[in-house]
Amino acid sequence: MSDDHFADPIEGEFEPLDAPNQPRFTLEEPIQMRATKVGYERKFNLGDYNALTADILIWLRSNVPEGEAFDLHGAISRTKQMARDNVRAQYLHARGKVEPTFLGLMPPDNGRPDPVYVRTVSLGLSYRVNLGHYDSICPSYTDWADLRHVSHSPGELHIALERMWASLWARVDDEIRRARGLGPDPNAFFGLPLIEVEDLTGSGTTGNGTTFHAPLALPAPAVNGSRYP
Repeated sequence: MSDDHFADPIEGEFEPLDAPNQPRFTLEEPIQMRATKVGYERKFNLGDYNALTADILIWLRSNVPEGEAFDLHGAISRTKQMARDNVRAQYLHARGKVEPTFLGLMPPDNGRPDPVYVRTVSLGLSYRVNLGHYDSICPSYTDWADLRHVSHSPGELHIALERMWASLWARVDDEIRRARGLGPDPNAFFGLPLIEVEDLTGSGTTGNGTTFHAPLALPAPAVNGSRYP
């Protein structure tokens, strides 16, 4: 048989190439990816026998109709970057460095709706601290959260993750403080921190004419972690 009767095997065309009007038979992708998990963990040597370990697991779900193709490579690449940024932000926190870091999932570059969303996230934090005289402490905490209600907005997802990390750090810092003999922190809060939002109704001006907006603290979420009490 001549080469004219063969086409790209991926296209699945079995008609001669000189018959463009003939119907084409195209093989469908046999795998329908519905969910994937991206995980990242890193241990940072902070010196003087101190070490920080931060990890994140992100469960990603597709947000397209059954059988519809989407950019899986791009979705996973963006999620991997999100995982690395979250872990790196904890290292900066431990070092006392203030550097704005976006913790959410960046939207696609093509400007189209995101074909995936973050379903569940697990955050883990472990901090080994040298207390001297061969003593050390290593508080470790892990939180899981259903983030479907905020996944539609990269900004809301960022805020949710920022609050989750803050809760973990509050627990870790309290244990370190106790181990150093300083007692519990009276201002420590182990739940999700309140969200401060700009209250435009409480705006005013200072003596020099500068306009300011008073922040509002939203009510604490319900115990089960839902969006509303």
